[in-house]
Amino acid sequence: MSALAQLVRELPPISLPELDESAALMSRIDRKYFIPRDMLTRLLPDGLRVLQIGETRTFRYRTVYLDTPDFAFFRQHVQRRRHRFKVRTRLYVDSGDCRLEVKSKGLRGMTVKQRQMHDPSRLGLLDHDGHAYVGPLIGMDATRLRPVLETDYRRTTLTDGDHRITIDQDLDSVFGAKRIPGPAEVLVETKSADGMGALDRLLVHSGIRPHSVSKYCLAASLLYPQLPGNDWGRIRRRYWGA
Repeated sequence: MSALAQLVRELPPISLPELDESAALMSRIDRKYFIPRDMLTRLLPDGLRVLQIGETRTFRYRTVYLDTPDFAFFRQHVQRRRHRFKVRTRLYVDSGDCRLEVKSKGLRGMTVKQRQMHDPSRLGLLDHDGHAYVGPLIGMDATRLRPVLETDYRRTTLTDGDHRITIDQDLDSVFGAKRIPGPAEVLVETKSADGMGALDRLLVHSGIRPHSVSKYCLAASLLYPQLPGNDWGRIRRRYWGA
């Protein structure tokens, strides 16, 4: 068992209702870090609890991202638009639950996530109700959207009061028969109201800086080399060797 897995096993648990009550954070500031797994175990702050559902503490996620034929959402990120969106369906593989989600980023880098239940048998596909839900949120005709890629990974969620930390391992990027394995490092995301939780402070003190990166944009630049992916070239080379 790895040091990270052992640490996760030993943490006190928190239930999903408790987590949603204390740290739902549908509006938050996200910071992302690539960290070697063993290093992360030395940096995690005290007082953390781990999300546990049944006997499970690490969960598999399959997330399908939707975009327009000309990758409008991807280009919003490349162009650093003040207001930008992601549309995705996410399958929580262990439970079978599925959500349709719209993430927007706007004033002061604040991320807002809105979501509703989705049919897991239609992962990545929107019906009339899905189009009606998404369209007003993104301000465009949602029937233009199509599935463009999937990310497949394992996630562990930790909480420290009203801060949330997610640890994504084995972050594969998938489109059709093409699968690009994820890096050896874990992708750690901190989610807090002010962008500076206990782990953020420890990482800054240790000289580890956050990356301005999107899992969607990274995966798209890996799977679609024709897209303008220069913003993430250094990250691809360092962590994917691409």
